[in-house]
Amino acid sequence: MTRVERKTREVEVVVKLSLEGGEIEIDTGIGFLDHMLTSFAFHSGIGLEIKARGDLHVDEHHTVEDVAITLGRAFKKAIEGKRLSRFGSAIVPMDESVAICGVDISGRGYFVLEGEFGDAGIRGENAVHFLDTFCRNAGVNVYIQVKGRNEHHKMESAFKALALALRQALKEAEDVRSTKGRID
Repeated sequence: MTRVERKTREVEVVVKLSLEGGEIEIDTGIGFLDHMLTSFAFHSGIGLEIKARGDLHVDEHHTVEDVAITLGRAFKKAIEGKRLSRFGSAIVPMDESVAICGVDISGRGYFVLEGEFGDAGIRGENAVHFLDTFCRNAGVNVYIQVKGRNEHHKMESAFKALALALRQALKEAEDVRSTKGRID
């Protein structure tokens, strides 16, 4: 179990993450974010506990950002030294929406979204910010294409597609999956 904490004047976050699975307990104070992260943990097979308290009376942005930073750092710490398949992809339809996701656990975090998220429980811009911030802190390249009409379905299919792609990429490999001989 990997544990990472982050405390600022605006937000306090504790993340416990296990690549081997385990309990899923998410409490960020933002119900929709809890729903997305619970779905992410379940479909990726990752054990995940997140407890966050932030200045939600101001805005959701700080909490969303700090949870993403802390989760990304916990993920990076948990995969350290592991020989992973590295690549994964998934397509997840959800009613009228669909998300396609490709993942590369490369050590170099980068996020690309083709499509848009509108507001659905959290502002669409914060969903994009969450995914980008997670990727940069985890050292994971993620490409997501999303289409649909219902913003909730679009976000949820994207989080599920990311989870399934990561599940593939996290499978053990016999050697380092890079012609360079190292991932970074």
